[in-house]
Amino acid sequence: MKRDVIDFVVTWLDSSDKEWQRQYTYYKEQCTGRKEAARFRNMDIFRYWFRAVEQYAPWVNKVFLVTNGTFPKWINEEHPKLVLVKHSDYIPAEFLPTFNSCAIELFLHKIEGLSEHFVYFNDDFFLNAPVLPEMFFRDGLPCDNNAESMQNVPIYSEQDGYGIYMSILANLGVINAHFDRRKTVRQSLRRWYGWHLGRRGLQLSLLLRHYRKFPGFNWRHFEQPFLKSVFEEAWRKEPERLLASCNRFREDVQLNPYFFRYWQFATNRFYPVRLYKSIIFNLRLSKLDKMERALQLTEIISICLNDTANCPDEEFEVINRELQRMLEGKFPTKSSFEK
Repeated sequence: MKRDVIDFVVTWLDSSDKEWQRQYTYYKEQCTGRKEAARFRNMDIFRYWFRAVEQYAPWVNKVFLVTNGTFPKWINEEHPKLVLVKHSDYIPAEFLPTFNSCAIELFLHKIEGLSEHFVYFNDDFFLNAPVLPEMFFRDGLPCDNNAESMQNVPIYSEQDGYGIYMSILANLGVINAHFDRRKTVRQSLRRWYGWHLGRRGLQLSLLLRHYRKFPGFNWRHFEQPFLKSVFEEAWRKEPERLLASCNRFREDVQLNPYFFRYWQFATNRFYPVRLYKSIIFNLRLSKLDKMERALQLTEIISICLNDTANCPDEEFEVINRELQRMLEGKFPTKSSFEK
């Protein structure tokens, strides 16, 4: 069986870069949006992302490293699988410089040379055990689980505002403007009434059988397989709302990459699966022991080490050092992506 060519895309920022700091200082006085410095903190653990990829996904075709233009000093720029991408290489000039991760992500399909089949990673998504191509794509389609949810309730905090919650609702609103849930389900009953949904998911799908609107999907903040053609199609159909989401800084209400995941669901361009085990940690000192245990469990395929504005600077510094120690213990051997 012929396998799809699968690329990885990962985004990274060096917030210690003097030019980035100058631009950030200037634009945060000129623009609205979420500008907390904690959103841009650097964890010194990115080299372990590459060590994990080399150890656990040696089959990957290319790795596209996307940055504002400053790359890690330790990166091996001559690596045959590595493609260095600057924001200016694919994001229209009128949106640059940008401090909005969503703007960086919404244009990914414009990266030159990117495969139709790609997996998108934030730099805090770490492979924790071996993965096969079939865990991301089968029959040319991204593997995913379309379990729905009636619990897309916004949450607000002083430190993090609405976080991602209002953007999730914005994604659903635009999806429902383009698609009729009943028509989507009738086009592929096995995708919407399959056992991959689990008992509760299947029960909810049956309860929703007369709904014309998608109520929401279970949230999954991990590496995500995408079809480049879905990005292109969504941009053709909804350019105005997508362009309006590319503000200089992140806004509460804007589209984000989950929009393309939902578009894949709504057009039945996904292969239904029970997803492999993943775990997310919002960084806090109280979670360090659990993080260390999770890194040793091979049944956990993927780990997200998610920094948020809720983590104080003094805790962050300790966590950063401890994570370096943990990851060096797990991945002690330098990868060929490093000099």
